[in-house]
Amino acid sequence: MELIWNEINAPRLIFGGVEQTELEGALPPPEGKTVRELIDYGAEVFADACRVDAGKLTVNGRIVVKLVAADENGSVFGFTSESAFEHTAENEAFEKGMLAEAQITIQDLNVRLTTDERVMLAAVIDIDHRVVSGAPVRVLGGVSGVRDMEIKSREYPIWRKAELGGAAISIGEEISSDGAEAVLAHSVRVSVRETAFENGGVTVVGAATVSMLLRGEGGELSQLVRTLPFRENVQTSGAADEVYASAEVLSSSARALGTEFSLVAFDAEIALTVYAAQKSEVRLPLDAFSPTINFNCIKQRAVFLGALGGANITSSRRETASVPNGMEDIFSPSAVFVRTVLTGANVANGEAELTGVLITRVIYRTGGGRTEVFTEDVPFTLHTAAPETASSVKARAEAAATITGGSSRSVLITYNIDAFAEFYSETALDVVAGLAENTADTGEAERFGGLIIHTASDGDEVFDIAKRFRVPSSSVREMNAGCPDVFKEGDKVVLIV
Repeated sequence: MELIWNEINAPRLIFGGVEQTELEGALPPPEGKTVRELIDYGAEVFADACRVDAGKLTVNGRIVVKLVAADENGSVFGFTSESAFEHTAENEAFEKGMLAEAQITIQDLNVRLTTDERVMLAAVIDIDHRVVSGAPVRVLGGVSGVRDMEIKSREYPIWRKAELGGAAISIGEEISSDGAEAVLAHSVRVSVRETAFENGGVTVVGAATVSMLLRGEGGELSQLVRTLPFRENVQTSGAADEVYASAEVLSSSARALGTEFSLVAFDAEIALTVYAAQKSEVRLPLDAFSPTINFNCIKQRAVFLGALGGANITSSRRETASVPNGMEDIFSPSAVFVRTVLTGANVANGEAELTGVLITRVIYRTGGGRTEVFTEDVPFTLHTAAPETASSVKARAEAAATITGGSSRSVLITYNIDAFAEFYSETALDVVAGLAENTADTGEAERFGGLIIHTASDGDEVFDIAKRFRVPSSSVREMNAGCPDVFKEGDKVVLIV
């Protein structure tokens, strides 16, 4: 008895989960500068590389912290500090050559100034990683020489994420800003609003929003927010019914051109990538038997991962942030910056829900000329349509904020939130990966003979009853004219064994 094998090419999920780790260390200021007061800070974290070896996943990343501080003379300056880190996760199922991806988010961020004027970082990050095997799955295709072998198999859809094309674009503008002497810090949020087949490619429409903290000639702080739209036709290869796109900031710069010009120059490089969810069908063996040869099926559990597509979500909201008790009144608001933390991403019944917190830092000036900062956490929820078969969603979110009003004890803030979500299905199946000889009694046919009237259970198939009594499926159909492929509870099935 020689087994015949088939190889199924379908991505299989080996592991998916979130691990949390802490990052700590000193953030040195620029040479020749001393930090006497820490005014504001923010950070971004990036996953630069993922590598899978036997039993181990290694994620290499970096955290980029942007700070605004004052020196011993009270002069305000900004600086950036970057630090690399490495995280490992162990799992016996990991094999060299498997594919991995990681998404890193900052859950908690704290930067403080010590008594000896060192700037210290303490951050908690979540590493959401997924390991996928692209190696073919070897399953049973048949047995040579066994003519009465019956295999129960099913067609299953397999969805793959296909990259159809990409482009790098440059955007920039000289923005009017009265009296800006220096750009102390800036952040960029980029979002996709529309994708459409056009001119032999896919046109991606979106916008980049830059938020800058400026210092004026008198040392006063102010904020400048500008949204720059873009429209780019990305040349693509391959066909798809639907496409979606993601955008990522590769680099950016912002600088004041001098108080005499009252201009700030902003430039950014943005990577656009167009994807599609492409469908194929695979036939998988779920069970097997032979009326004449007694054997057991060796089954292997496989979790097939389907990439179902993506969605871009935009939302705006207005909230009031209040000065905490014990802090001085607001004479004039200077700026507001926001860090977005997703706390949940769920999908069910064709709808995805993303929940998170907008960690908001408000910088303002008091009546005595001091610069003060306070933080307020604003919860938010986003909803979007999702594929009906989606069982999980991977998402990221960013936000920009501007102060649009207020009083001596509060500010009115407008938030613009952009999120990017990708949907996945996970189908766990026990497929037949081999056969083993069995000499034990495994079927009803060994205990009964002659005419049998069997009472079916709900969901029984002709194959299941034939295997139980070790008779050909064709004889079940012959003895039960017009019998359904799937029986209901209590249906009677006539058999001769």
